[in-house]
Amino acid sequence: MLTDKGKISVTQLAFLVFPSILATAILSVPGITMHYAGHDMWLSPIWGSLVGLTAIVISLGLNRLYPGKTIVQSSLLIAGWLPGKLIGLVFLLYLPHLNGLIILEYGEFIANNALPKTPLLVIMGSMVVVCAINVRQGIEVVSRTAQVFVTLLVVMLCVIFVLLIRELRPAELLPFMENGLVPTIKGAVAPAAWFSEYIVLAFLLPYVNSKKHLGRTMLVSLVITTLAMTAANLFCLLLMGDLTDSFAFPVMIAARYITIADFLQHIEALIIAIWIFGIFVKISVFLYIFAASAAEWFGLDDYRPLVIPLAFVSMVFSYWVVTGAAGVAALVSASANIYTLMVLVGLPAVVYGLALLKRRLKRQRQPKG
Repeated sequence: MLTDKGKISVTQLAFLVFPSILATAILSVPGITMHYAGHDMWLSPIWGSLVGLTAIVISLGLNRLYPGKTIVQSSLLIAGWLPGKLIGLVFLLYLPHLNGLIILEYGEFIANNALPKTPLLVIMGSMVVVCAINVRQGIEVVSRTAQVFVTLLVVMLCVIFVLLIRELRPAELLPFMENGLVPTIKGAVAPAAWFSEYIVLAFLLPYVNSKKHLGRTMLVSLVITTLAMTAANLFCLLLMGDLTDSFAFPVMIAARYITIADFLQHIEALIIAIWIFGIFVKISVFLYIFAASAAEWFGLDDYRPLVIPLAFVSMVFSYWVVTGAAGVAALVSASANIYTLMVLVGLPAVVYGLALLKRRLKRQRQPKG
């Protein structure tokens, strides 16, 4: 076990998971789902949430069979030393890829909407440095910052949704299911990729001090995340209709609709604040998982010496993985989403399946009576 002896509550775990899924999804998903599902785009996050439910079941199942072990540690016990190491290696190769994309998404958004003359390296680098400092303080500090920022994030999102109500056009909901169910399922692939990030539970559950009401709390977290993503899709649809998929960040455009009298304008600044708060938590969570998993894989007692080097590796990946906005768009395409689903849900599902098979065989070998 790592020297990070910090423990978090089930509620703090929920606060960590919420922005880890929603921070990037709320701005990107509406445009992607509109492209596939059209006016039924609001249904896609609901179907996508089934993948989140699957990730939660896998994480809780592995924790029940191997309490106190992360998926990297339990893989060694389930599959054996060499296959277990290879499974851990897959996660270690994927995490900088994912971190790099998150960092670049943040940099592109801030550069395009707030700081167009600031070098991308400065925008991304400053955030990564702050996140690395946060991660070095331990899981307790990361969870407490998440509690503060998620509270602010939820309040600001609610304010924006309330202020947009009078601009909505319910007629955009029609025709309902014009092309049947299939387009909404195609549109669900992108939300499903984000919901697959609920697999972070398989890395964080060993740090939870009490598992009481764990399953119930995670289901409530999933419902709230689904409602928030569905609401974002719905508001974009009712405001912009068919134009929703014309924008990379439709929610940002939606916020520009808000004008109350002559004094309440430029509410899009709230969207930028929401993005910064959410991304701070998301990068911190995935950087913590990356550093802790690397320490476990290499058999180290302390993850902290790895935080700065791995933060640098994530920055490097943000430049290697994609080049410009077109590259970012490619990495949230259908094929990229399937790749994410295979790593974050497919591989853990195989590990959990092996664990269940191993337990069943062990029971069959035990003498009866």
